[in-house]
Amino acid sequence: MPPNRQDLPRPQPTTSYRLLVRNEQVRTDWDQLVRTRRELCIRCWDHLASEPVTAIGSRYLPLKGSQKWIEFEGHRLPQWQFEIDRGARVKVDIGADFVVIVNVSSGHPKENE
Repeated sequence: MPPNRQDLPRPQPTTSYRLLVRNEQVRTDWDQLVRTRRELCIRCWDHLASEPVTAIGSRYLPLKGSQKWIEFEGHRLPQWQFEIDRGARVKVDIGADFVVIVNVSSGHPKENE
């Protein structure tokens, strides 16, 4: 490489939301998803940490019907779902300054059918 050229590091997103997992099983499922779909999971994480209430076409939307809201630690939170790819999904609950990943699936969740 010529001496004038330098690596340009990836800009780090401004994170205004903390990302949490509901339990160890969700953490295990997320780690497994990252191993098979790393770049897509990075995009998901970046979006959830910076603008979790902004839809992305049909890929990331609030859930409807009985799944629209969920009780979490005494708070009624909206529930959204991020479609990682044609099969994998990440379901999240969004608080004032945090996002809780409540479910990670490598296939289409049955409760959404």
